[in-house]
Amino acid sequence: MLSVLFFVLTFCTTITLAIRQSAVYLFVLYQAYYFFNPNTKWWGSYIPDISYSFYIVLTLLVITIINWTKLSENKLVAIPQFMFMYFTAFLYFVASFYAILPDVHAIAFDAILTVTVLVTIIYKLVRTEEHLDIILIGYVTFAGYMGYYVSQFGRTTNGRFEGAGMVDSPDANGLGAALAPAVIICLYYLWCKPKWWAKLFFGIIGIYLANSLVQIGSRGAFLGVLFGLTVFIWILYFSKLQRKNQKSGVVALVFIGLIGLSVVADSAFWERMGTIKTQDVESAAEQESGSTRVYFWLAAIKMAKDHPFGAGASGFIYYSPIYISDAVQDTGGSRNRAVHSTWFEVLSEIGYLGFISFVGMILYSFVTIFRTMKKLKEEKQIEQYFKVLAIGCALSCFVISMTFLNRFRAEILYWCILYTAIAYNIFVLKSDLAIRGEPPATR
Repeated sequence: MLSVLFFVLTFCTTITLAIRQSAVYLFVLYQAYYFFNPNTKWWGSYIPDISYSFYIVLTLLVITIINWTKLSENKLVAIPQFMFMYFTAFLYFVASFYAILPDVHAIAFDAILTVTVLVTIIYKLVRTEEHLDIILIGYVTFAGYMGYYVSQFGRTTNGRFEGAGMVDSPDANGLGAALAPAVIICLYYLWCKPKWWAKLFFGIIGIYLANSLVQIGSRGAFLGVLFGLTVFIWILYFSKLQRKNQKSGVVALVFIGLIGLSVVADSAFWERMGTIKTQDVESAAEQESGSTRVYFWLAAIKMAKDHPFGAGASGFIYYSPIYISDAVQDTGGSRNRAVHSTWFEVLSEIGYLGFISFVGMILYSFVTIFRTMKKLKEEKQIEQYFKVLAIGCALSCFVISMTFLNRFRAEILYWCILYTAIAYNIFVLKSDLAIRGEPPATR
């Protein structure tokens, strides 16, 4: 019943804070419900079966429309990754007219449209660095809850946790990809928070996140976390921006992290991670290994030549028997397979133009991160600099994970892009306005 109590407490607290302080807390509630996903939890029957996420988004939309003129300082056209995001969504709409599976595509387009609208709304509502911290900590906190839930059950199916992910990430790999970026943001707050209770809070969350990723056993998520953490820790240690005892603190974090990893990571985890390089095509009849996926990716490239504008949602699955190499064996009597890479998923669904637009969205998210970090470094804003670095590393973590998964419509991808846009707006665009004598919002 602890989960039910936590759900009710979260609902009441965020609603109260949204009324008294800022509507941004409604997005925290949305984040919470995303990870709670009661329909897949044993305790789901104890709470009313209501479409909470729909009403949260609707309420946020109404609030944003009513206050649109007051929120004009957050200019959408100033965010290049948003322009690419809107064009990608438009291309997905156009694909509705020729999608090979129109009903499936309609559901997929609804997901793309919903997350695009949501990201736009939250960008308009987040006006200060404090607001950014609220939604980042919200993500980390409720990802931590999901980590706690996974840790309760451990490995349930085929040597890994399965069966209780989120709506858009029901499988183990999708769940791992959703939790992985939270590890990096959690580490940032563990490092920057001065009070012991805050460090304890984020330390506990970090333990649950790490343990859950071990139980999930996603190789893509592991590679993503490994890369993101390495970059974050490396820059944190070697950067010219240093606060008192920073390097010794980093050494302590690494030492504690290695001890924690040795505790939570068992032999089954390391054996699975050890198959990243060793799996081959002969195992394709049993599982879609890293090597087998290369054949799917090559098939997507062949398919794009015949369908340059894509074939809509699940178009690759429909056409895959035509393009997949004979070296890949049937699984369950079927050669209809997923492409297992977001990049090729985009290519097969909305074609070359969609692929270019999607790459532009990701690329400019990193461009704005670099621009923001450069400005903060010049201004010697240490904590803000590493906060933006953590956001960039979190996005890179997800990008690596999604390279091996179909995550085109994953909420976490667009949340990470949202974080990059907000950081750029607060620390660069609004800072420039302040220099010109137009002070940014204080609340």
